[in-house]
Amino acid sequence: MASLEGAKVVVAGGAGGVGEGIVRSLLRRGARVLVPSRSEEKLRGLEEYCQGLPGELITLVGDLSGEETARALQNRIYERFRELDVAVASLGGWWQGKPLTSVDMGTWERILRENLTAHFLALKMLVPLLHPKTGSYVHVNGFSAEQAYPMAGPVAMAAAAQKSMVLTLAEELEPTGIHVYELILGPIQTRERLLRGPGQPDWYTPEEIGEQIVSLLTRRDDEVVHRLLS
Repeated sequence: MASLEGAKVVVAGGAGGVGEGIVRSLLRRGARVLVPSRSEEKLRGLEEYCQGLPGELITLVGDLSGEETARALQNRIYERFRELDVAVASLGGWWQGKPLTSVDMGTWERILRENLTAHFLALKMLVPLLHPKTGSYVHVNGFSAEQAYPMAGPVAMAAAAQKSMVLTLAEELEPTGIHVYELILGPIQTRERLLRGPGQPDWYTPEEIGEQIVSLLTRRDDEVVHRLLS
């Protein structure tokens, strides 16, 4: 895809700290970007943050946490776009605080639902909408996918499972023209993080992540895994 002008894109998690930077980068290239979120407040904040940018931002209240609500969201995306050029998944949250032997079942199940099941439902609903010859699926993950992370075991284990899932997806889609990308990120200098104080000077910003994704998409990179670890 030499240009993203007019490209039809969904960014799941686009109202989050990293996702909003990805959305801004895509809009700057003239893409039509649809962002679903359970939070109307976050969507309003994203609209304000993206005011004045070219492209088209479309926001939808929708939910990827369960199959029924995810299917309803898929139908609404289809009604709007019919077919997608790009789907980006930047979902999940962070949790830290206890060793594995002290994690209660409620916490375990919540983290797996938010940090693994939501990613499974995202690819299950979005990949079938991608153009079968030129589409791209971009999965945003964290560095805990590739290393031990004491006191944050459930998040790290979900991240490792996400990576395996995306590598499997890439193999399954290889006979098609759909490209799959797995981005492994280090700490990111999000706007929310800045409210708690400056991070390290070599940390990427969300918009720098967005620019890296734009580069992958426009040059149709053949490598699946890319690491942006600062």
